[in-house]
Amino acid sequence: MPARTNSPTNASTSQAISPQLLFWLMIFAALLLGFNIMAHLEHKIGDEAVHQFQINWFKDGRFEVFKYTTMIPLYHAVIAGLSKLLGLGSLNGLRFTNMLYAAGLVPAMFYLVRCFYPQESISRTLLLVFTPFLFPLFFITYTDLPSLMFVLFMVERAWKKHYFWAAVLALFAVLMRQPNIMWVAFTTCLIALNAAQEMSVGLSLKGQGDRRGILDKNYLLTVLERIQYFLVVFLLFVGFVLWNGGVALGDAEHHPISFNLSNLYFFLLVAFVVFLPFNIEQLGNIKALIFKHWWIVVILAVCFVIYFYTYEHPHKYNRTSLKFYRHNLFIHYTCDILPLRIASFIPMAWMSLSFVSAVRTSAYGAQLLLLLPFALLSFVPLPLIEQRYYFVALTLFLAMRPSITAWSTAINLFVFVALCAYILFNISRQIFFL
Repeated sequence: MPARTNSPTNASTSQAISPQLLFWLMIFAALLLGFNIMAHLEHKIGDEAVHQFQINWFKDGRFEVFKYTTMIPLYHAVIAGLSKLLGLGSLNGLRFTNMLYAAGLVPAMFYLVRCFYPQESISRTLLLVFTPFLFPLFFITYTDLPSLMFVLFMVERAWKKHYFWAAVLALFAVLMRQPNIMWVAFTTCLIALNAAQEMSVGLSLKGQGDRRGILDKNYLLTVLERIQYFLVVFLLFVGFVLWNGGVALGDAEHHPISFNLSNLYFFLLVAFVVFLPFNIEQLGNIKALIFKHWWIVVILAVCFVIYFYTYEHPHKYNRTSLKFYRHNLFIHYTCDILPLRIASFIPMAWMSLSFVSAVRTSAYGAQLLLLLPFALLSFVPLPLIEQRYYFVALTLFLAMRPSITAWSTAINLFVFVALCAYILFNISRQIFFL
């Protein structure tokens, strides 16, 4: 008999499947190991008490909204239903149910990255999953990761032109967390931007030459057709705000709308650390940018003066006495200690210039530029400085930013995994929280 040989098709299929299989096995193992570590946390932590109070009400058939539940309790209803179905009523049982729900974030990021950089869908998804201040939230009853999952699926479906399902996901994203309406607006504008690029529509009103203007009838009709279901979501949101008398459902006194530039400053510090390898690789582009446009230095000097006199943390939940929440210590160091306050502007400016470089060099520069105003609107109006508010902006930038070298990605991932292990260990023993 002739010797059996693998056909080129089978060989290529095997090579294509193996990395993905390894990826999913790694995610599966990491989640189980992470949960095993966090199972040693015997008491509720952070906002878990509020969330689990609402979940237990639903499990017991008490369909009321707890006064400190700030969001529409879809998350709580899902966790209550799943935990009851699975028979997981203990503290760790609810956390395990949350992990199952939040695990949907992994395919959401994987398929979103495939829209932009298919060859990097695994590496960028791993970078998101092991982001040190995100990974622990898989194992406690917090709404952030399921909320992020719906937003990413929404953007992915909109990019793939499945507008009805994108709008359905948009509705679920807002039901999960009301501030996600900002990302519904981003996705709506993204649809309009993509339509403009397809139809060669310029920024002028009437157009120039062969390019149409933004008031072109065919363009407006195309955009309206694509976003029609999103308009329903906006109408429902407005109706909710009018009925509720505000965005927050409960504990509204601690969640007023404000103008808080300190959230921007802390966001830039967090983004600088999260994207440190990317920032390092942008040094050459930043240098060339400053040499070509000297006035950037003047703008940075003005920004430093504004930053120096406006960086503060007056919210009661950002007090230094609450040092168990480690982000409060970092805010204290960078804000209240003069030499560190001055030095902290350097990574902020660096991250800002890296973003400019990304917009100039990325194939998705227009989409990244569109991300900027919605990122600012998602956290600047919030009085509390909190890194969890930055998840969507950081994730969308991770999905669309220009590529970095394989070595930088590998080092970045290794450091992230090590930090995740350190943070999980300390949270599980109630030494500190995020």
